[in-house]
This record gives sequence, C-alpha cells and structure tokens, in this order.
Amino acid sequence: MKIAYGTYAMPTVPLEEAIPGLARVGYEGVEICIGPEHVGAQVEALDAARRQTLSGLLEDNGLGVPALFWLGSIYTPDAAQHQRNLDQIRALAQLGRDLGMAEPPVIALGIGGRKGDWDTIRDDIVRLLHDYAALAEKEEIVVAGEAHFGAAVDCTDRAAWLFGRVNHPRIRMHFDIVHMFLAGDSIEYAVNTLVPFTGHTHVTDAIKNEDGSFALVLVGKGQLDVTAYVQAMYAAGWNDFITLEVSRMVWGQEDYNTWDAAQWCYEVLSEAFTEARVPRG
Repeated sequence: MKIAYGTYAMPTVPLEEAIPGLARVGYEGVEICIGPEHVGAQVEALDAARRQTLSGLLEDNGLGVPALFWLGSIYTPDAAQHQRNLDQIRALAQLGRDLGMAEPPVIALGIGGRKGDWDTIRDDIVRLLHDYAALAEKEEIVVAGEAHFGAAVDCTDRAAWLFGRVNHPRIRMHFDIVHMFLAGDSIEYAVNTLVPFTGHTHVTDAIKNEDGSFALVLVGKGQLDVTAYVQAMYAAGWNDFITLEVSRMVWGQEDYNTWDAAQWCYEVLSEAFTEARVPRG
C-alpha cells in the first residue's frame, strides 16, 4: 500500500505548489480536490496549459493520483441537477486523462441525502448510480461514492446494501473509515465488509463525546486506532493508496497551518504502517 494526501486540506495552495511540496514531505500520491473554495481547482480553471504543467509535475515528482475528489453529491431529487452532475463527471474524466491518471481514472464524490430518509430514497440512489455506471462505462472511468456519517449512507450495512444492489464494476465505494467509526461499527467489521466494494479511500480521525457530539481531527489526534485500520486494510487485500483527509472542521480554523498538517499526517500514517508491519509500495 502507498500513502496519498488530499488537496481538500489545502484550499489556499495552488496545485502547482501542492504537488512538489507533498512529494518533499514523502507522499507517494496526491488526491486532487475539485471545488469552488479551492484556489484554481475548478475544471474551468484548469486549461490545457495548466493540465500539461500539472501532468509534468506529477511525473517529475513521482506522484500517483488515486482519485479526483469532486465536492458534489450523487443523490438529488432534481433531474436537471442530476444531469449537471453527470456532465461534471464527464468533464472530470477528461481531466483525469489529461493528467495522466492510472487507468481507469477514479472520480470520487459524496453520496448525499439525509440519514433519516434512507428507507425512502435508497432505491432512488440505486437508480441514479445506474446512470453513473452507464457514463463510467462510456468514459472508461470508475465512480466512487462516499458514505458519510449523518448522510443517507452512514454505516457499513447501508453501504454494503447499496453497492451490492448496484453491483457494477465501475461503481465503487469511496471508503473513509472515520464515518463507520462514528456510526459505531468496528474497524474489522467495516473493513472486511467494505473492501470488496472499495475503489478509493480516505482516512481521518475523530473524537466521540458521551453526549453524541463529535469532532473531526487530524489523524492521530483522535480515538481511531490508525494502526489497527492499516493492518485490517492490508489483511483484507487492499493494495492501493490510503489517502489522508483533513476535515473542514480542521482546515477552517484560524490557526490551521497547511504544511504542518500535511507533515503531521504523513508521520502518523507512516508510523502506523511500521507498527502494523505493512510494506509500502
């Protein structure tokens, strides 16, 4: 397995700076976030010249791109919005090819919806994902949907039901263990159940409070057993990137230091690999 870092954690850093900077830290991959709050990280801002530059930087620095992470959601009751979402995925597929991503490029986004609406919208999510599957086949990409605590797909069993029902090789799960942890699922149960459906990962950390509230924190500063997670992923047969994510709850704070966070996360996850006796590469 290898370690990547998501530029979701770097909203003020241009990609041209983030790529070589993360390589210097020691990362082997960079997940590129596409969103309106991230400087120069919108599809329309990534013209042909910038794509060529970024592709060269990725190659020169030896970084893979485990996924493009778009800050959108699969579930919507609005047919026009659904079509706009599909159009965005099509544009991201071309971006992935232009950046020289490994085949097939992975496009990750949220599933969306609300936890309490699961029973009434789950079949709609399946139907929408079939549209993404048709697009993914045509574009030769993988679309990975992220379960999220508080959203419609918020726990291991719901995720397994959804991706098992869709049952398409180009529709995979974007698996962040922290959401299963917040739902009360054990690391072992979540990993063993969901790795067979997984196309992309995130790992962050959290502190759960007795009153039911929680805080997302930098990996290694919460209650998640990161070493057990790495060990479980390896034992379950995952052999791709583990991608570190830093939540908006962290990077939105006034005292947040972008590069200190990247360094801290790398050191914590690297140590977890060592403690778990999991080889890199």
